[in-house]
Amino acid sequence: MNIRLYNAKILTMREGEEIFEGEVWVQGERILYIGKGEIPDDIYADMPGKCIIWDREIDCKKNLLMPGFKNAHTHSGMTLLRSFADDLPLDEWLNNKIFPIEAKMTAQDIYELSRLAVLEYLTSGITAVFDMYLTPESIADAFDNMGMRCVQVGAVNNFSQSPEMVEELYQKLNNKSPLQSYMLGFHAEYTCSKALLEQMAGLAHKYKAPVFTHLAETEKEVSGCLERYGMTPLAFLDSLGMFDYGGGGYHCVHYEPQRVIYRDESWF
Repeated sequence: MNIRLYNAKILTMREGEEIFEGEVWVQGERILYIGKGEIPDDIYADMPGKCIIWDREIDCKKNLLMPGFKNAHTHSGMTLLRSFADDLPLDEWLNNKIFPIEAKMTAQDIYELSRLAVLEYLTSGITAVFDMYLTPESIADAFDNMGMRCVQVGAVNNFSQSPEMVEELYQKLNNKSPLQSYMLGFHAEYTCSKALLEQMAGLAHKYKAPVFTHLAETEKEVSGCLERYGMTPLAFLDSLGMFDYGGGGYHCVHYEPQRVIYRDESWF
């Protein structure tokens, strides 16, 4: 489909480029042109063919066009659980309210709930997400069918998913479609045994890949890890070689000022 968006204020995000009035041309999945559109003949001269027949022309009425936002951490299927028992501490909320409901959710449930989440993302200008949830294949189908970009990350813990499942999905979903990709990950230190975490670190080394997880969300999480291993969650995971090939943590509210050795470099 050929789409022309005109009479827009355009923010390209290029360094040093101010907002300007112009138009954007889209052909299929590609943006052909971003500019002021003042001399169409000159524009066509640099393109194959002599002209474009527009399937749709949209008057933006001076509204802003800009690159889409990216949601860097989400659980799309949890649209069902929004505002449910959100007055509880994290551990009580998860163990007493969320996990029991999630245990009853099917792949089809999560497929439909993820589609609902996509509609909500689009109303906020979000065009791609970094998702972690329970049934990655049905989530991939949901985003594919909605035509939206999704990077998923594994959610290994003691009672859902496994390193073996994550490895299988890593190989499968990274070849599913141009809109889909999959990263190594686990839910959190406090929901994984040391053996599971060592397996995940092994996968990171096997594939030379980054790993992602919830990290240092609450004081209780940090104190619990100190009791179990004598280290904060970040230091403990680093001691396993979890982040030797990079990665990231979600939330990261309760960090301690300490030095962590990362390969041959030190960082705080």
